[in-house]
Amino acid sequence: MDTYLKHLSETVLAEDKVVDYRLLSQSLQVPLNTAKQMLYEFHRSQNAKRPGSVHATYLIYGVRYNYSSQNGGDEEMLDADSLADDVPVYDLCLCTEERLRDVLEEYEEVKTIHVYSVSARATKDMGLLADLAQEVSSSEQKVPHTIVNPNVRKRARKAAPKVKEEPKPVEQKKAVEEKKAVVKNERPEKATSAAPAKKPAPAKASGIMAAFSKAASLPKKEPKTSKAASPAVTETNTPALSDEDDDEEEIPQPKPRTKPGFKTKKQREEDLRRMMEEDDEEEAPASERAESPEEPEPEPMEVEEAAPEPAKEEKEVVETTGNGRRRGKRRIMRKKQIMDEQGYLVSATFGGHDTNQEPLTHKFDKSACPDYTHYSTYPHGPFSKGPLELPFQRPDPRCRTFQSDAIERVIKDVTSRMKDPDLARLFENAFPSTTDTTVRFHTDGKDEKIKKKLRERERGRSYRDDGEWEGPQSFIITGDIIAEWLRDSTNQLKPYQPLALKDPAIFTLILGAINTQSEYVIQSPYCNAFQPPPISGLPVSMNGQDDTVHPIYEPNVVFECKYELDSLAHFLALGNEFHKHTKSNEFINPRWRKAVRNVLRVLESQSQPTFDPVTANYRQNEYTFQRHTNIGTETLNLQGVGNPLNNGTGLVRSAFRPSDDATIFGFFIPANAQMSVELKRTAAILRSTGDSSDKLLAEEMETYSERMREGIFEHGVVNHRKYGRVFAYEVDGYGSALMMDDANYPSLLALPLMGFVERDDEVYRNTRRMLLEKEGNPYYLKGKDFRGIGGPHIGLQNAWPMSLLVQAQTSEDEEEIGGCLELVLRSSRLGLVHESVDVNWATSYTRSWFAWANGVFAETVLDLARRKPGVVFEDGRPYEI
Repeated sequence: MDTYLKHLSETVLAEDKVVDYRLLSQSLQVPLNTAKQMLYEFHRSQNAKRPGSVHATYLIYGVRYNYSSQNGGDEEMLDADSLADDVPVYDLCLCTEERLRDVLEEYEEVKTIHVYSVSARATKDMGLLADLAQEVSSSEQKVPHTIVNPNVRKRARKAAPKVKEEPKPVEQKKAVEEKKAVVKNERPEKATSAAPAKKPAPAKASGIMAAFSKAASLPKKEPKTSKAASPAVTETNTPALSDEDDDEEEIPQPKPRTKPGFKTKKQREEDLRRMMEEDDEEEAPASERAESPEEPEPEPMEVEEAAPEPAKEEKEVVETTGNGRRRGKRRIMRKKQIMDEQGYLVSATFGGHDTNQEPLTHKFDKSACPDYTHYSTYPHGPFSKGPLELPFQRPDPRCRTFQSDAIERVIKDVTSRMKDPDLARLFENAFPSTTDTTVRFHTDGKDEKIKKKLRERERGRSYRDDGEWEGPQSFIITGDIIAEWLRDSTNQLKPYQPLALKDPAIFTLILGAINTQSEYVIQSPYCNAFQPPPISGLPVSMNGQDDTVHPIYEPNVVFECKYELDSLAHFLALGNEFHKHTKSNEFINPRWRKAVRNVLRVLESQSQPTFDPVTANYRQNEYTFQRHTNIGTETLNLQGVGNPLNNGTGLVRSAFRPSDDATIFGFFIPANAQMSVELKRTAAILRSTGDSSDKLLAEEMETYSERMREGIFEHGVVNHRKYGRVFAYEVDGYGSALMMDDANYPSLLALPLMGFVERDDEVYRNTRRMLLEKEGNPYYLKGKDFRGIGGPHIGLQNAWPMSLLVQAQTSEDEEEIGGCLELVLRSSRLGLVHESVDVNWATSYTRSWFAWANGVFAETVLDLARRKPGVVFEDGRPYEI
């Protein structure tokens, strides 16, 4: 568990305290915006585990409807001219989450909304939050990220001026003489032995002090020693000015300084300005330099193209002379550190002396890159020229996880022709989202360091699996979780597949992704999300759940093990798309073939019914999943088996959907349709290799493909009383069917995109009409700000932009397509496509950064550029990569 989650759990749940973002910021020493994000994540994650266990108070800032009339009718005192411009009045308020929707209804425009505080109980008295503010203000903790000077010393407060005694004539005369000496920058005469001991005067006295001192009114001042020899100034040697000074005493006036070399302030300023101009001339090109007749030019800087030895690589630092001109260069070196046999960093030495040194480099430090999870939650300039003014959300080029010139060319080609600048900006951010932010590890397989890791891995094992983790490898995360989902990564890379033949970097990236997915399917074919490759050096992370799964899996390999049939279909799809665009069979290696055989073994096991068709006895399924949770969609009933499935359907069971929600009836139709298509495509590729074993494998895949297709039309098509013959979402083979659709791909809405049916298929057209109406699909959601298909994964108020993008790709109606794009645009005010959006409040969303959804948006724009160019391009000419 993250540190802040543990801290909040102990403080809020165990100690029953209220925590606001300022108090959390001080407690954990983090910025205020980070503290707000922490409160939001804690509230979301804790209520996901146990609804109602944590209550939030929100801070809202914006423009309310009829604000002035709600505050006493002050508008009646204003004349008509003052209201002509309708100046908005901004309001700031706190409200509990129970009243959040009611309060938001009162706002015409919401500028800011965030979690202000969290507590284990609902906040009934907002006055209690004032105690938190007092606690924050009285806290002695340092403000986060404040730089404190460790050498600072507090000055002692000056004591009240003491009543002075009238100086004696002799002492008064001596004091006047001492002051005159100070003005002349001369030392006062030594005090006689009869006089009290005095401190020597400083070498130079302040002109201001000399001008404003009144000798007759000040007490006798003891001379001070020089700065180098005296301690810090104290109260006793600091004169106090008084309005009761005797003005009759003659005040000594400062005499003009006549010491040799003395310059006035104005002269010193002129000298400084001249030196700065001379420095600028030195830095200018040689043709523009003005030679100085007074001083020679500085020595030219040595430029070394390639240092022969590390010890000679140096950093040159400019030194200056006393008069401000450059004198030359000095070089700074640092000790070169190497790793010894025990893995410790030590300085390279020879004969007890440091011989190998390396220069101080100025290479960019990747650790300086911001966490994109937080970076994506705030808008960054420049903003688009459209009415939405969408921000530019791509990270700095040095912080991007993968570089491709071909991707940059596509961005330029497409955006330069788009008629909507907001749509162009969203494509500019979304198309490279995967390569910019989610390629956490990639190797072309030729890196000697990676090969060394493989050899070390083999030495520590009792057996060696030929080819394991060899060749190109790519680890693609889905966003804010350091884990790879087979389905998500395949869809994230899909927009780049047409570039694989044009850009060797993209070719190797996708080839590496196929190889990495092969290793995952070999290791745990029932699992959906995986840890980083062992050769990557990236740390593994746990999902924080308590799962009991069979077959058992290795947590260092698997992040989550929900069996989803579409995950295996996506593994096949990644290779099929790669072959389609490159005609390359390079991915068909022994590791990939082994993974494909694992896929077929799972299909065989999950085709079995719940009860033996001969004996009618219960048959234990090979895969079971149980999770300790109070969310029904997060686990399987009947001790992890799920509801019974009938025999002889030709369909294959899927325990979970692509949304990671549990199925109700295990025969999940969209995944069966996708698997049927991908098996057929893979079989065609295997037949082209000319290998006899590949031919046998292709025949087995074709058999499964045809059997599943027939099972869908026999058991997955039902008669609806309103829409006629339609595809069901899930069936059990006994006649039960679930009529709905979920936004996640594969879905019933996306059947033509996966190649299972054509857009004009009669059953599909009936199904599509059913899915896009509230009467036909319980998860078709519609509100005042947004509409689309959602699902149980987020709730009954959030629709997914992904469903609108699939709707656009499956439509021939340009008006319908334009409406879908407009809704996605207006819900993407951060310049990125979100996971889901509240249909009544588009500013409320889940995941500011969801790479899969951004990939689907990019794919949609490219599909329309080819199929419906008039929707996106000013000139209406088609574009295809």
